[in-house]
Amino acid sequence: MTQLSTIEASHLDRIRQRTVDALSMGDVAKWVSTKTKINGRLYSFVDHEYQERVMADEAQDIAIRKCSQVGLSEMSIRMALALVALMESYSVIYTFPSATFASTYVKTRVDPVIASSDYLQHAVGTSAVDSAEVKQIGRNFLYFKGAAVSNAAISVSADHLIHDELDFSDEVIIAQYHSRLTHSPYKRKTKLSTPTVPGGPIDTEFQASRRHWNFCKCHHCGHLFIPDYYQHVVIPGYSGDLRAITKESLPRVRYKEAALHCPHCGKVPSMLPEHREWVIENPDDAFDQHGYQVQPFDAPNLISIASLVKASTEYRRRVDFDNFSLGLPAEDAESGFTGEDIEAAGVSLIESPFATHLIGADMGLVCRILVGAVNSDGQLVVVHAERVLIGQFRARFAALCSQYRVTIKVVDTQPYVETILSLQEHDVNLYGAFFVQKKGLELFEVKSRDEDPDEAVTAVRQVSIAKNKVLDAVMDDMRNGQIRLRKTEEWAQLKIELTGLRRAATTLNDGEMISQWIKPKNGMDHYHMALMYLWVAMKMRRVAAGALPASVLGVMKFKVTEPDARK
Repeated sequence: MTQLSTIEASHLDRIRQRTVDALSMGDVAKWVSTKTKINGRLYSFVDHEYQERVMADEAQDIAIRKCSQVGLSEMSIRMALALVALMESYSVIYTFPSATFASTYVKTRVDPVIASSDYLQHAVGTSAVDSAEVKQIGRNFLYFKGAAVSNAAISVSADHLIHDELDFSDEVIIAQYHSRLTHSPYKRKTKLSTPTVPGGPIDTEFQASRRHWNFCKCHHCGHLFIPDYYQHVVIPGYSGDLRAITKESLPRVRYKEAALHCPHCGKVPSMLPEHREWVIENPDDAFDQHGYQVQPFDAPNLISIASLVKASTEYRRRVDFDNFSLGLPAEDAESGFTGEDIEAAGVSLIESPFATHLIGADMGLVCRILVGAVNSDGQLVVVHAERVLIGQFRARFAALCSQYRVTIKVVDTQPYVETILSLQEHDVNLYGAFFVQKKGLELFEVKSRDEDPDEAVTAVRQVSIAKNKVLDAVMDDMRNGQIRLRKTEEWAQLKIELTGLRRAATTLNDGEMISQWIKPKNGMDHYHMALMYLWVAMKMRRVAAGALPASVLGVMKFKVTEPDARK
């Protein structure tokens, strides 16, 4: 019999797979281990045994809360390739925190997987589409997208969304991607990420799932437990808190002898796969989504206990070790305002002592309005806080502007753009706020233009805000005593809403280090957003007054008109 060439054999293999349907969605792990290679050999789950369980899960929605350096991204990209190769009429959108991240990952991680697989190399090589943005395999497509720009999700339909590093992606953009599943019979979503703060995106998804943990069954006593770094790791001769070990004290600790001990018998259990068991933490909950917690203990031959102890001393913040090395959500004082921060900023005033004021407002069914002024020490002093139903907003806004003699007003434009445009027809000092992605040092940019009927040009008064950067600046000013809050009847609500937003660890985005502020699960961050708008109004006032150069803040030219005292 004439021996088939590699290309011919691969082609027949693809035809056989499509017609016989020997494999299905539940056979992704088998496909990955027989059709893809790593280091010149067929891909193996040895030392990554947990991956096989995750790949085999056919739940419509899956959330994976993970530590770093255990091969989850490697697994998910091979899973994506397997799905578009296995399924009939099935397309996948795979997202990363940014388009640059996506392009780099495709070139360095995805293309090598395709190049090492005879099956994929032929399937992609004979297709009409093969780029860093999209791969065609048969009649199916695998798209690679960023989750930082609002137009990224436009005009691409899909059957399956895979969101890699969810916590470092823009939540608004991620939500837009979900509309791409509207016409799919599958509507599958897989989310994976190193966690950040409690209540962050991946933690929220994991909590709203049937949560799978890879238990250890002690081979000495049979006790079943979830391995825990802080509770179960023991270092000979050391009885202190593991959190107290620093880079300076590490040489005096026998960390190389560290081991994880069974909490029942105190002996060192085997962490190998034959002594592990996936257990659902909350079997009685009726969640459709399946969640998986992947810890460093799930890859014991790759990550030793000693290496974990050493790694704990190499982060600037302990929460970064908890997030990245342990795969658990954590927060500290740098993660946002605390109740103590708000109390420290509080001041008692009978009434406002200032002649003119500023307004920052966050729009919604119940709007939040903050009125503030700048004192002689340059501090922003919030003198009034008020919640207003959207139907009463116009009247209360006008009354406050008159009562406090307000100059500049910065107001959230979403979702009531028409309301802001209508108000601007009678108020030349009202600016609508938008969020934008901005690189560099610019915090915001103001655009002001008068209407010109002869040129068919409408009036524009808006301010584009780099939200994460401005929220960082607001927190710095609060911590440095540059923001003061008058204690009014809204004090309790102010504390709730100013401590709701949480700041995730700084991350790399298109070559720039940025923070990611995460909305709380209950949505109670409205006064925090209003404070951000008020802070921007203060900076706009200073530039207009010539106190600060526009170049420092990245502010374009704009005009400010003082209110007519006769009105």
